[in-house]
Amino acid sequence: MRQTIFGLLGVLAGTLALAGCNTTNGSGGAGGNGSGTTTDQPAPQFPSNSGQAAPSVKPYPAGPYGFSKGSVVENYKFDGYANSQKVSNSLQQIELADFYNPTGNATYDASSPFPVGSPKPTIILIDVASVWCGPCNQEAGTVLPKKHALYAPCGGEFFLNLADGPTPGIAATTKSLYNWTLKYKVDFPAIIDPTYKLMPLWGEDAYPENIAIDTKTMKIIEVLPGEAVAGSCGNGNECWTNADCGGATCSPLSFWVKFESYLDKTRAGCTVQ
Repeated sequence: MRQTIFGLLGVLAGTLALAGCNTTNGSGGAGGNGSGTTTDQPAPQFPSNSGQAAPSVKPYPAGPYGFSKGSVVENYKFDGYANSQKVSNSLQQIELADFYNPTGNATYDASSPFPVGSPKPTIILIDVASVWCGPCNQEAGTVLPKKHALYAPCGGEFFLNLADGPTPGIAATTKSLYNWTLKYKVDFPAIIDPTYKLMPLWGEDAYPENIAIDTKTMKIIEVLPGEAVAGSCGNGNECWTNADCGGATCSPLSFWVKFESYLDKTRAGCTVQ
């Protein structure tokens, strides 16, 4: 198709060049009336199938859009990996519209980078992290892998936004993303955000930042500045079970309680009660 277009443009350019040089007794160009003026000529006809199809627009809730709890988040688009454990040698475009699931039982189609026919999530966690951030590395290494393995079968998807690279205030690069996903074996969507488009969503100017979005409405339902630990003991220590608290009660983080309330616990393989 490109050759057809370029060939047509070449013919058109040649025609225009001839028109500009071919004069009649020095008093006008081709198509002129001998008085130095020209008459309008019909535009050339483009061959069929030589145009470019208009880009498709994925379904997404209408605005207004906002940045606070209860607001619909805008359909941001990023470059990254749908699953770095399967494809990490090239970046894929991922947009929030890929996850939009108004019925709760929608599946991915061929327009997204995710497996066609696989169920869309009912809730997504946007984890904003940075390479230089100690708690971000702690969360990526201990909390997120276990939580994702638990929640993914129930419709709970995670979405890594690697904001800064090794230097505070300097945006993460493709290399940063590759190294991070390799180090932590990230098997959920992971992107870079060089222009910090998601920054207005942050509850505080701190890392990590965890943002939960209901995919039925694409509304922000919870924002948690800081590490999303599994739970805490009465003395403030982090925990997963009561055994971690020396017999005391391990209370789950309220962020995860809210997150779990949006899961589809009827899905096959879901073990969350």
